[in-house]
Amino acid sequence: LMLYFTVIHLLNGSLTGGLVRNYTIVCLISIILRLIIYRSGYFLCFSRGAEMCSGLRLDLANHYRSLSLGYFNQNSSGYLLSTLTKDLSNFELVLTHTLPSIVKTLVMGCLILVGTFFINWKLALAECVVILIALPVLNWGNRLVEKYGTIKRDLKVFKSANMTSTHFTRMSDTLEDIRKTSVQAEVKTAAPTSMYSIIANFLLPFVLLIGSYLFLGGTIASELLVAFMLMSLALSALLIAFEHSYNLLKELKLATSNLEQAFDTKPLSYKEEKVKLSHFDITFENVNFSYNQQADVLHNISFHAPEGSTTALIGPSGSGKSTVANLIARFWDVDGGRVTIGGRDVREYTLESLMEQVSMVFQRVYLFADTVENNIKFGCPGATHKQVVEAAKKACCHDFISALPDGYNTVIGEGGATLSGGEKQRISIARCLLKDAPIVIFDEATANVDPENEDQLQKAMEALTREKTVLMIAHRLKTVRGADQILVVDQGRVVQKGTHDELIRQAGIYRDFVSERTESSRWTL
Repeated sequence: LMLYFTVIHLLNGSLTGGLVRNYTIVCLISIILRLIIYRSGYFLCFSRGAEMCSGLRLDLANHYRSLSLGYFNQNSSGYLLSTLTKDLSNFELVLTHTLPSIVKTLVMGCLILVGTFFINWKLALAECVVILIALPVLNWGNRLVEKYGTIKRDLKVFKSANMTSTHFTRMSDTLEDIRKTSVQAEVKTAAPTSMYSIIANFLLPFVLLIGSYLFLGGTIASELLVAFMLMSLALSALLIAFEHSYNLLKELKLATSNLEQAFDTKPLSYKEEKVKLSHFDITFENVNFSYNQQADVLHNISFHAPEGSTTALIGPSGSGKSTVANLIARFWDVDGGRVTIGGRDVREYTLESLMEQVSMVFQRVYLFADTVENNIKFGCPGATHKQVVEAAKKACCHDFISALPDGYNTVIGEGGATLSGGEKQRISIARCLLKDAPIVIFDEATANVDPENEDQLQKAMEALTREKTVLMIAHRLKTVRGADQILVVDQGRVVQKGTHDELIRQAGIYRDFVSERTESSRWTL
């Protein structure tokens, strides 16, 4: 406004030192007030936004803790960490930095448009036409940004340590996919980004054209034309600044979609009263189950695993074997029927009391970036060093642990990257031995173990399963033939049930399974 008055006085030849002094004072006061108001608002946005996101981080972390173990089976640790860190950081960035800029831009833009309407509605309408053309173009570009941003977020991120170059194939492929997607995103968004920039910068010459036409026609005075030029210049700068803020709002949309998805996942409800069991048999009674209310994975599954017995599950991949094992530990809740331990529905236990009864050895063992001893003590944090060593000896892993640079105090890589598959499995078994739970579940624990390690792993499993209720999923004949009962699962149903000697006399999946394994054992290279 002061610039406008100054230009008018210059055109009229009436500019004096007093006017310059007054205009300067007004400008200084305006700048000081603007700084005070803006900095106060910025501080409030920053402090409130950071406080809000601090609480949100704690809420999300506590929400993660309350979710079933099945949720973590279906979602990678990278995805969960990205949501908890990157997505929340993007959300916080918008609240603390982008929001003040957007509010300032919108308020100033609205004031300019209102002012131009009061001066001349025709020129104001010309500005609105440019804005109405620019915003859809901006939205088009940001839809492309959102699309390719989602694709890049869906790509896996891998972390490796102390591995040979052959282990980096998946990571290299992923990085190459990210590079291609990034280049493609830049190419696809170049057109709308350039178009928006041209339109935003075209506002001033467009208004100059319309304004000059009105001025030459005698519709507006010269000082009004000057005012419109100044307002259009300011509005053009605001449109250019708004593009960056709008891009960040799209980042917010991507971030909030993951946050909403995490919070929308409902935790399982647990009883508060701790239950103490006297016996540890397992029973499935007409169990039906599906993931996320989709097609059923298990259909009317029923069986009984007596206390102290070993039950083996075999069947084709995808038949539902792992789902049966996971339902015992209540990774998910059944859709129909019930699963009982010691005669009580697993839904009647507290989380703590249920986890005390069950130890699980998975095909993919996860070890923490900590000492070997602490990884074994994870099953029983209060165990002594002597107890850890005894468990390691029973699990046939004492010798290779002792050969490590610092023995039991050796820090292993994240996920156990510095150990072989068999070594990780044996440490996992040592962990379970130390925990000494009455129920043990093996989910294809020997599937990816080499023959040299398999014998030692078999001994470790025998030590772990003495006098326990055992449920094992395996594809190797020597692992299952000694089981007290064998359940053959196919397409979510138990199609055969019995001992090895009983099932081998029946035509069906089990006899075919034994024949294939017997035949393959004769192969030589």
